[in-house]
Amino acid sequence: MRSASPGTEIVERLADPRLLPAARFDELVHTILPRCDDWRIVGAELIFRGWLTPFQALLLHRGRGDELLLGSYVLLEPLGEGGMGHVYRARNWKFDTFVAVKVIRPDRAAERGSAGRFLREVRALGAICHPHLVHAVDAGLDGGRLYCAMEYVPGTDLGRLLRDRGALPVETACRYTAQLASALSHISMLGLVHRDVKPANVLVTADGSAVKLGDLGLARSDQPDHSLAALTRIGVMVGTPDYVAPEQIRDSRTADIRSDLYALGATLYHMLTGRPPFDGLGTMDKLRHHQAVDPVPVEELRPDVTSEVASVVRTLLAKRPRDRYQDPAEVVAALRARVHAPGDTVTDAAAQTLPDLSVPVHRCALPRTDEIPIDQLPLVTEEPLSVESVPRTWSEWGLHWANRLHWLIAALIAGAAMGLVIGRGN
Repeated sequence: MRSASPGTEIVERLADPRLLPAARFDELVHTILPRCDDWRIVGAELIFRGWLTPFQALLLHRGRGDELLLGSYVLLEPLGEGGMGHVYRARNWKFDTFVAVKVIRPDRAAERGSAGRFLREVRALGAICHPHLVHAVDAGLDGGRLYCAMEYVPGTDLGRLLRDRGALPVETACRYTAQLASALSHISMLGLVHRDVKPANVLVTADGSAVKLGDLGLARSDQPDHSLAALTRIGVMVGTPDYVAPEQIRDSRTADIRSDLYALGATLYHMLTGRPPFDGLGTMDKLRHHQAVDPVPVEELRPDVTSEVASVVRTLLAKRPRDRYQDPAEVVAALRARVHAPGDTVTDAAAQTLPDLSVPVHRCALPRTDEIPIDQLPLVTEEPLSVESVPRTWSEWGLHWANRLHWLIAALIAGAAMGLVIGRGN
């Protein structure tokens, strides 16, 4: 039996030129809908034509099309989620450009004074402009939803790259580390501390030539009177157990740029060995080891690592902040002296760091549509999945499953055609 016609709400929503240009809407109304009134088939056809993403079609099907519009942006697909909120690839309908939009979770946005603090933070972060930092471009409050628009970087994240490829070439790891140190030097000059440097927060450009440090959501000012408010609660550790500095474990409010350098050292260790310093331990054991135990020397796990590079790793991972490099610029200088690239620098974003790298644009680790019904996929307003069971990176939460829809779309279109033939016969 044929399903009911698409709801008036869906058609009216698609009449908004921000979602569907006028010419396409006219074709939908005058050509497509008269021939087929089953929204499941119509939605698949619009996905096939590239007029809608699967994510957009799903929200429209659920009667939640209004959630696709946020300020100057149209949400296209989910990219990731974290403790503060969800991240989406979006299009600025005014300029027809693409950005990554972070939508703050409702419970965090509802906290007293959170809107003012958040907008002050974004204003401070908006001052950041560096080739190896993902920069904020806009922020606002729309319909009770706090959001921040950031630069969209096509490619993958370093965490996924390490999972897919394992340890990186030594020169590549050193180049990436120097680029990240250069980014940390910039935010340090602005009086900021990142507090969550890790591979999952590092985006690798599509050609593999450069990295950009993102997710400045945990960043805070190291100046008490700075306009960027410190949101850390007493007794709450900020950071990620695999990469967090010893002093940051004890009190996140005391973290400074040297804490970021420790996390950078743990990230370099991961790039060189294919695993974090204390991989395989439980969370509490990892935290204890960061404070009291030295990791297995990197040169023991990777014989081709020179003693000079191993020395950089040890200095970055020193337990006491005063025993580490005191400024990110020192890391850049140390690595420049150890990477042999005549006529080039380790911070050159145009360098062919991984010439054989063909980085897939991983957008989502969500189940395929042939494994779970489309109306059961987690979306904007639902609770995030357990961080123990799924990744939390921008690239891992995209719509990788959309590439698997070809057979489903073909079947639906074939069904629609058969229905039209039967209808004409009758």
